Amino acid sequence: MERNGARLRLSLGSAVVLGLRRARMDAMPTTLYTMLGEHCAGACRFCAQARDSDADPRFLSRIVWPEFELDAILARLPDAKGVRRICIQTVLEPGLESRLISVVQALRTASDLPISVCMNPTNPRWLPELKAAGVNRIGIGLDCATEETFQRVKPGFHWDGYHRFLDAIVGTFGTGSVHLIVGLGDSDEDLIRKIQDARDRHCTVALFAFTPVRGAKLDLPAPDVERYRAIQLARYLITRGQARLEDMEFKAGQLIAIRIDPNTIERVLETGNPFRTSGCPDCNRPLYNERPGGVMYNYATPLSQAERIQARLELTSYLGMEGECYATDVATAATRCP
Repeated sequence: MERNGARLRLSLGSAVVLGLRRARMDAMPTTLYTMLGEHCAGACRFCAQARDSDADPRFLSRIVWPEFELDAILARLPDAKGVRRICIQTVLEPGLESRLISVVQALRTASDLPISVCMNPTNPRWLPELKAAGVNRIGIGLDCATEETFQRVKPGFHWDGYHRFLDAIVGTFGTGSVHLIVGLGDSDEDLIRKIQDARDRHCTVALFAFTPVRGAKLDLPAPDVERYRAIQLARYLITRGQARLEDMEFKAGQLIAIRIDPNTIERVLETGNPFRTSGCPDCNRPLYNERPGGVMYNYATPLSQAERIQARLELTSYLGMEGECYATDVATAATRCP
């Protein structure tokens, strides 16, 4: 791709960081989020970028993505404050791979920040070329935890093909990232089983809450935050090797207990870290799944004491339904599991 006239989209927060837009931001992104591609050939039923979506194509999830000249981005990149990573999100288009390599090479000339790419499966032969160009991590939007949900929500894509591509990513980069969305129809057990599978494949998991988008084909509500808190905790423990799927207890697919040392859970909850944005290192995605002043699924910054207490109460109201895990002290909402 010729750099002359090349354009990229930026998340609004990323454009603010680069001084290309003005907006009030409660939390600044620690990753510069870019999007490459114009018209996606995919038909993911939740996505504003899908080929058959009636949603506003300026959006991805709740975020608007204005477009800029690549040269304008490159000129501002060296002075970006607080940015520790660049993420290139891509849409499914013919010829995307060669354009992607050109963009990565251009970004590398302006910055030595680590670069992540989120992409659909492609020919694995491109992976070494992406690595040589300067990419250090690749993630895939698997989104669904079971093949049944995948076939319903991501028509035209192939479950086995995604997993073969993920294995190729790990073979090239040593690790990979898997995106999972809570609220597409998978049970807690389905999601946590897939989180464990990702960890066993040497991959991290970026957890998202389903975000209803006006005009998208999938008409579902956002998940209950209480349920999301429980899956966040399970993801955090599994990805850090502090628990496994076998330590989780389920009833009709719902998580009802995490049977590990309660002191381990207490130490983890004290930090508030399970409830922060998950994904690649330094990814915080401010307000990607949230509205300002609304339900905060993924916290973009360290939680305040009040936020930690609120998150604990949300967690224990879900796990406490069966009496297996409960808050022993309402004042501190300390979670204990027998």
